[in-house]
Amino acid sequence: MPEPTPPPTEPDVTVMPPAEAYDFDYFRCRVDVGLLSRSIAVRVFRIPLLAVPVGGSRRGGWFGAGDLAVALAVRQVLAALNGFPCARITWQRIPSCSYAVEWGDRPPTTWLDDNERLAFYGLTRPDLDPGRSRASAVSSGSSNTARPYSCGPH
Repeated sequence: MPEPTPPPTEPDVTVMPPAEAYDFDYFRCRVDVGLLSRSIAVRVFRIPLLAVPVGGSRRGGWFGAGDLAVALAVRQVLAALNGFPCARITWQRIPSCSYAVEWGDRPPTTWLDDNERLAFYGLTRPDLDPGRSRASAVSSGSSNTARPYSCGPH
């Protein structure tokens, strides 16, 4: 007779300092310094990724989760913290089908352009020319487009 399968365990979710997140450098040049200092690294299993709170021009954020158990655990952690209001689980079809924990305002179902998407998530384009301000880099429509999400939180 086969041995019974043990019940699934809760995902191991740990809150860490923001600089511990793998994607910290990505956000360091794209998010307001005040928000970055209030961010947290959320480690699921062994990979810490940044969760940036709402505030200022940042209206919402999200953290990708491969399965529902992870999404539930991440939502529980974020819901208890300031800066992550209305934490909820959604189903994402892009970039791949998976769950996401969203917080703040609900994003539009479609974006007018990349600048609208960046503005909603409070992101700026990285400043490749130290002589230019971040605002001018966004308004000029430079081609160094930042994506607010790849496969991680935000």
